[in-house]
Amino acid sequence: MYSDTGDFMDAILLAAGSSRRMGAEIDKQLVRLGGKPVMIFSLERLVKHPGINRVIVTAAEDNLDVIREILEDYHLSSHCVVVEGGSTRQESVVEGLKQVTSERVLIHEGARPLIDSELIDRVLAVNADCAVPTIQIPFTVAVGGSTMESELDRSLLHNVQLPQVFTTDVIRKAHERAMENGETATEDSVLVHRMGYEVVFVQGSQRNLKITYPEDLVIAETLIFGES
Repeated sequence: MYSDTGDFMDAILLAAGSSRRMGAEIDKQLVRLGGKPVMIFSLERLVKHPGINRVIVTAAEDNLDVIREILEDYHLSSHCVVVEGGSTRQESVVEGLKQVTSERVLIHEGARPLIDSELIDRVLAVNADCAVPTIQIPFTVAVGGSTMESELDRSLLHNVQLPQVFTTDVIRKAHERAMENGETATEDSVLVHRMGYEVVFVQGSQRNLKITYPEDLVIAETLIFGES
């Protein structure tokens, strides 16, 4: 047993996203980074962590067989369950949650390959219904259309990252409420916050970038392989 707050937990790895901003022919989770699919970096970290029991991988319908084959190639299939995701991120989380059997669940994105065991430790160690890693925003953020209307206080702003950890019942209820009300959110802790639950921040990582644009692959490759 790893965590002071319960037994081993399930994790959900979101790998059903598209690559519109990447301009790639294949989904960004499957783009090769140093010869390895991007999603495998974070998946290997999750599988090896002593607090994680198994990983539920959500995949696009067209990629189900491809991802299963990749998991076989990297000897990860015995630790994972691959399920079809939805047409949106929220729908994919809901599909993943249907497979969760643990009291708490960790949610991560396959497009964030630079997580490490220390970051996973920090979110797992928090005894709360929602634990979220964040980093400070070091630049000015302005509000407006074509002209500046106001400036936000950056000392109060947080760049929200993943992985995030939730009480399973709470995150399920948050998604059920969102579907009933037609609400959307770019990540899950926002839905929990809207329900009135406390969202606890923990220290994130400057290295924990999300692969969104082609330049991100160059940065990630430098961070992963430039130190070896």
